[in-house]
Amino acid sequence: MKIIITENKLERLSIKWLNDNYGDLESFETEKYPDYIFYKKGKEIIFNYNKKSGYVYVSYGEIWSFFESFFGMNYQQIQDLTKVWVEERYNLRGITTPVLVTAPSVGWRNVTI
Repeated sequence: MKIIITENKLERLSIKWLNDNYGDLESFETEKYPDYIFYKKGKEIIFNYNKKSGYVYVSYGEIWSFFESFFGMNYQQIQDLTKVWVEERYNLRGITTPVLVTAPSVGWRNVTI
């Protein structure tokens, strides 16, 4: 059985999923990476924000791959979706959201949590 979901409904459903699963992330900063704000759930970094560049790097393993595999979204769709979510939920404006190819715990293994 194939279910057809409109773009508008898909965005609302995706934002709801993000809020339900990652809507209460804890932010922290560290002296080792003064240009970054990290957002974590438990000990897992879900995304980070570079204050100088305006880039937000979203975890591939936690978020990006879900939208690729479950909804079949492409890079641009996921980038647009995560940009809207981060701007609305975490009040980060004027950002760019590339994917963080490795899981944050690997990519940011030296970050003290």
